[in-house]
Amino acid sequence: MTSNEDQNILHLLQLRYGIVASSPVMMTTIQRLVQVAPTDLTTLITGETGTGKEVFAHAIHGLSKRRKYPFVSVNCAAIPETLLESELFGHEKGAFTGAVEQRKGFFESAHQGTIFLDEIGEMPIATQVKLLRVLESGEFIRLGSSEMRRVDVRVIAATNRDLEYEVRQGNFRQDLYFRLNSVHIIIPPLRRHPADIPLLVEYFAQRVCAKIDVEFEGISEEALAILENLPWQGNIRELRNFIETLATLEQGAFISTDLLRKYIPPVLPAYDEQLHSSSRPTAAIVHVGESQRRDPSQEMDLIYRTLLELRNEVSDVKRGMALIMDEIVHLREEGVAISKVTESPIITQENTAILSDEDYRLDEMERKLIISALKRFEGNRRMAAKTLGISERTLYRKLIDYKLTELY
Repeated sequence: MTSNEDQNILHLLQLRYGIVASSPVMMTTIQRLVQVAPTDLTTLITGETGTGKEVFAHAIHGLSKRRKYPFVSVNCAAIPETLLESELFGHEKGAFTGAVEQRKGFFESAHQGTIFLDEIGEMPIATQVKLLRVLESGEFIRLGSSEMRRVDVRVIAATNRDLEYEVRQGNFRQDLYFRLNSVHIIIPPLRRHPADIPLLVEYFAQRVCAKIDVEFEGISEEALAILENLPWQGNIRELRNFIETLATLEQGAFISTDLLRKYIPPVLPAYDEQLHSSSRPTAAIVHVGESQRRDPSQEMDLIYRTLLELRNEVSDVKRGMALIMDEIVHLREEGVAISKVTESPIITQENTAILSDEDYRLDEMERKLIISALKRFEGNRRMAAKTLGISERTLYRKLIDYKLTELY
């Protein structure tokens, strides 16, 4: 985006909806948002938890011709299956136990506006059928009624699930998936656009400081470098909560690396209050001459650099594991036989003689990789799945396939 009009739209997105970005990957996603917003196309937004799917939905509605009408947000996972149909389409008095009066559903409440169906992957099959009819014709029937009703609503759906996988598993209707997928906006995780972290930190810090009526004093380049190298598994939501907490408790103080150490101990060395408050020198086990003593600030810089290098190396290893798993799946699908593979990193003529036939099987190698990952993380499925480069759902399914659920 280079034109003045595009810059104005970016400013509007930040000012009104909190969409802050400048990285190429996010600019591509924002361009997609701006293209689809003026239309009435059904839109599917996917992305990990915390990437801002509902924020994007609000922006699409706000930039559309329906912005003067209601925006109704529905979390399909938060409503029990037995009540979801009634909540979406309404019910008549006496339709079920507890229905003491007639009630309009979310679709009727959103007439001429936009309805946002979050966690659409959690919707039961029976309700999916009725949703498909509304998408196709705008028609629906209240629970307990025989009267056909019509509604004019734009539908935006969101999920962090892989709907194509859910379709293959029979958990999601294929025809509904095709209908929802008229326009697909994929919001990348924060780790794919760390260049936006400085902008996001400034935005969140300024906003919270304005609320508590203090001035934000800024953040050091070294502290930003540390934040950019954190995994942020909760994505932008996690970063926002972190910055808001830090800025509030520290009253907008300048964010240095020392200040960060108080709030992210799992990543940086543990913060020692006595070390900072005590004026007494600490005795060393090994005597160091005056000429050999280092400036403490230089030592801390060295520690930070070492930690960042270690984190980058771990990330490279994880990416390598993910590529290996992808290649294994690809070879399995193509029916290609993999030659002698064992858990040993090096195979020589001396140790190949002790390999059994099972060591050459793809499924056995995959099983051993899964067991190894789970042992490494002491049975933590989420961390094991991330290391293996697969989803937690896929890992659970493989545990069932390999009869490992009782062990892990």
